Amino acid sequence: MSATLLQLRDQCIIDAEVSGHPLFTTLRLNRMINIAQRYVQTNLNGLGMKKWETSDLLTFGGSGYFGGYGVLKSNLATDCPNMLESPSSILFIETSGNADIDAAPGSANGLAFEVDAKNFQEQLANTYLAPTLLKPAFMRLANQIWIAPTTIVSARAYYYKAVTDLSSDSATTEIPIEFEEFIIKKVVLDIDDILGKLQDKELANRQLEKDIQATYEKFLGKQAELQRIRTNDKAKLQ
Repeated sequence: MSATLLQLRDQCIIDAEVSGHPLFTTLRLNRMINIAQRYVQTNLNGLGMKKWETSDLLTFGGSGYFGGYGVLKSNLATDCPNMLESPSSILFIETSGNADIDAAPGSANGLAFEVDAKNFQEQLANTYLAPTLLKPAFMRLANQIWIAPTTIVSARAYYYKAVTDLSSDSATTEIPIEFEEFIIKKVVLDIDDILGKLQDKELANRQLEKDIQATYEKFLGKQAELQRIRTNDKAKLQ
């Protein structure tokens, strides 16, 4: 069973030896735990964990211009809620020239991948590279998605959502059980840094990230072994 906020906080207090410490109130520890959750998630996300993949239909606020060329814009303040901020937050955007993106696929459908502002402008300006319904393109800028071509009618973004903040003592973390210990270790590391007990925070963080990676690799090996056992059991029943 996943750990609750209360369990995580109690363990952090024990491991960091800050019971009753005036600097580490319940509210402050709760915030540190939620920040640590995001830290662990970002590391797991970077290693390839797909647990937090989700999607959202985009709402275009009409057409606009970028570098003098027509584009569509979607506001990330309302679309893709609770997106995890990382170098690859948006995996890709599925687009359609049809009003219903779930209609039968055909020549009006494409997948848009993110490019930077310079490449986006160059694609818009180049006759041969200009985005099409089959090969659309998008960029993120000013908390908006800018996408082309303007003939796109509907689109769905696939992205990583951030773990939900723990707001009550009974709330359980969305970090897999195998990696919950790293939430605690990150909070303890930050507490030690605040108290001046840590000589090199950057080095300690790098070591923590290595430990997360090593645990993730063991996790993948365990999952592969379980899959092998299931396959063998299924073959025996046939």
